[in-house]
Amino acid sequence: MENHRFQMDDMDDLLLNISTARDLEEIMTVLRQSARRLIGADGLTFLLRESGECFYIDEDAARPLWKGQRFPMDACISGWAMRNSEVVVVDDIHTDPRMPETAQRPAFVKSLVIVPLRPGDALGAIGAYWSKPGSPPEESVRRLQRIANAATLAIANVALANSLAEARDEASRARDAMILAMASLAETRDHETGDHIRRTQHYVKVLAEALNRREPQTEGLDGEFVDLLYKSAPLHDIGKVGIPDRILQKPGRLDRAEFDIMKTHADLGRAAIATAERYIGESNPFLSLAKEIAHCHHERWDGTGYPRGLKGEDIPLAGRIMAVADVYDALVSERVYKPAMSHNEAVDLINGESGKHFDPAVVAAFDEVATQFAQIHERFGQVN
Repeated sequence: MENHRFQMDDMDDLLLNISTARDLEEIMTVLRQSARRLIGADGLTFLLRESGECFYIDEDAARPLWKGQRFPMDACISGWAMRNSEVVVVDDIHTDPRMPETAQRPAFVKSLVIVPLRPGDALGAIGAYWSKPGSPPEESVRRLQRIANAATLAIANVALANSLAEARDEASRARDAMILAMASLAETRDHETGDHIRRTQHYVKVLAEALNRREPQTEGLDGEFVDLLYKSAPLHDIGKVGIPDRILQKPGRLDRAEFDIMKTHADLGRAAIATAERYIGESNPFLSLAKEIAHCHHERWDGTGYPRGLKGEDIPLAGRIMAVADVYDALVSERVYKPAMSHNEAVDLINGESGKHFDPAVVAAFDEVATQFAQIHERFGQVN
């Protein structure tokens, strides 16, 4: 038990160090330091997809095999994993039909696991291999998937930060690049996220405009705030790219332990945006608002939300607005574990949570534009 606890602590440290890495070399250094030991593999390889080839950029093994080499996508098992957007588990490289002949030459490797980075549009992969044939331990596969998820987010952060640094004097271009680079990551992890992103983006706009009409004296609530809120809203769930697939894509309700892990997406989202913020090196209203939304949209007016248990107006206004938009969309959308609620039922429920889950002023504004919410949901319907 004690050894297991230390391993979990080491895994947490590894994931944190990956998420805060400032460049690709630092990401690979972190992986070399402890990833292979935590997975229990004889070797670990890291590759990128470049110009239609698999470029094995780094490797951690007693006898490195592929570091620095390039192979056509159809000539290595990593290429198969990226093309098919699947985690590959090979018990015996000599009997698995997915293994190209050239990949069977190294006698040292007998079994392996390959996890693509960003399934759906893989930018690379991480692989672990063993010197003996046999099914790799399930825990090793799960850990490799968690590491791959963290590496995907870290690479996106690095690419985004570089893009933002180059576009420092062109704020609108930097903002658009961030939205496309980061929000698309969440969409590739969860088939429901794309429509949810579009709907919530429009919900918050009409809701903030209604609140501005009702509460024109509210500090900071002006046209610029509404515009920034609309453009940064797609990033509210960006932290979900760091949540394991077995939880994010579970076909049913999460148990308590799984939900505790799911809740970490609020902190992960804040950390991802904060990384980009540090690279810019100066205050940026768009990034500040995006960070608030990602971190605070699950806080509750009565203080029982997460991740910090903020209460009342201690919750940033952007988070209070997003909370209503996010919950409404969840209520009226079908999920594998529940049917969709009707619009009127959702409106009644949100009104019943005024002063508990939601800011009463935001709920009052919601009542004025609830019909528009229904129209937005119909316009951006779910893809089944």
